Amino acid sequence: MSLPFLMFQGRAQEAVELYLRAFPDAELLELEHHPEGAVAEGGEPVSPAREGDGLVANAQLRIGGQALMIQDSLIRHDFDFTPAISFAVVVETSPEFEDIVEAFTAAGCSFLMEPDDYGFSRRFAWIRDPFGVSWQINLPLSSSAEESAQARPPVWG
Repeated sequence: MSLPFLMFQGRAQEAVELYLRAFPDAELLELEHHPEGAVAEGGEPVSPAREGDGLVANAQLRIGGQALMIQDSLIRHDFDFTPAISFAVVVETSPEFEDIVEAFTAAGCSFLMEPDDYGFSRRFAWIRDPFGVSWQINLPLSSSAEESAQARPPVWG
């Protein structure tokens, strides 16, 4: 089994909440927090970014049938997320596309590609969420998301 693993620096709880709001089929499978005051050896410690949140030790979500692992690091590190890796999300309807994009917009995302018809899909947006994670939201020209999400790359055009 191979799962995407997203490591945050004090904002994992916020990310989990956003993803559960943004994706209509998102499901929280597991959520555990580090004990209060947990520290790791070496490095600058990380604190929750939002008052009242704990640091996430392990969270698992399912979005579009794909499980994701999410965690807060206990120490600050010099690397972060990059748009070189992004999640491709194939949707079936315009309202679903618009709702997902609106949820990210309301949360303060930035667009790497604004929502539009780029010729390879009816609607496409490349979003960098407030935590730096990159999402490519695609409403294909034809076919269903179920067909596109099989164990092969989706047909974009």
